Amino acid sequence: MARTGAGIGVDGLVAFVLGLGANFWAVTGTGAAQEAGGQFRDCEVCPEMVVVRGGSFTMGSPSTEVGRYDDEEPRHRVTIDYEFAAGVYEITFDEWDACALMGGCRNHSPRDSGWGCGGCPVISVSWEDAQVYVEWLSRTTGEHYRLLTEAEWEYVARAGTQTAWYWGEAESGQCRYANAGDTSAPCSDGYQNTAPAGSFEPNAFGLYDVLGNVWEWTADCWNDSYSDAPNDGSERQTGNCSVRTARGGSWLTAPSTLRSAQRGRTHAGNRHTDLGFRVARTIN
Repeated sequence: MARTGAGIGVDGLVAFVLGLGANFWAVTGTGAAQEAGGQFRDCEVCPEMVVVRGGSFTMGSPSTEVGRYDDEEPRHRVTIDYEFAAGVYEITFDEWDACALMGGCRNHSPRDSGWGCGGCPVISVSWEDAQVYVEWLSRTTGEHYRLLTEAEWEYVARAGTQTAWYWGEAESGQCRYANAGDTSAPCSDGYQNTAPAGSFEPNAFGLYDVLGNVWEWTADCWNDSYSDAPNDGSERQTGNCSVRTARGGSWLTAPSTLRSAQRGRTHAGNRHTDLGFRVARTIN
């Protein structure tokens, strides 16, 4: 079910966290016990996750795709021979605040640019900030949380498709599935900046806002092509590791930038108002 509304807010979150007690560890199922497509949370304030079945796909864009860039080549086959869990939604301000209130994310307090939406994706967080959050989740749950690798990200974004967007080849479907820059969009998506997580329709894997809303950090070091890229879904640990890859486009970018193959990059310490993250969890 899509999320609606603005979140519970800081005061409500404080009461929620303080009132959890032993119920904090109540879960809605563990990843190991779920089949592909099953959703779960490892704790009451943990992000909702969906189990993703492994598979193969072609990463990158064909030369005929409108709006493509050279860093999306060479196209190559990637086989992910393991199951993993991906966040159903981008991490929200409420979820970040829960981490801060419980002592995990106190080094940075992201600003919401006055938009006041606890249920919106957290913004103005660096790659390094995202690492703090996933490390806290891992300590809290005893599970291995992390960022998606770039290959895993494109796999879950495509969700079995090879079209430019997971809704097809035309930008005109954007307003059903994604929040993009309104000035260049072929329709009105109803939001001038970030939208509450889950405001649009999900893709075939049950993930919301993989394209649009905010750019999403991935684990990988930046490389300006896929030459020598791993073909097994693993993180790329060579290249310019002071710069990290971000994917998906945002509320600020044109619909053409929301293509599944579109790549972005920025310094690992940078914080932008259209940049957030989605988490992954290893399933043993």
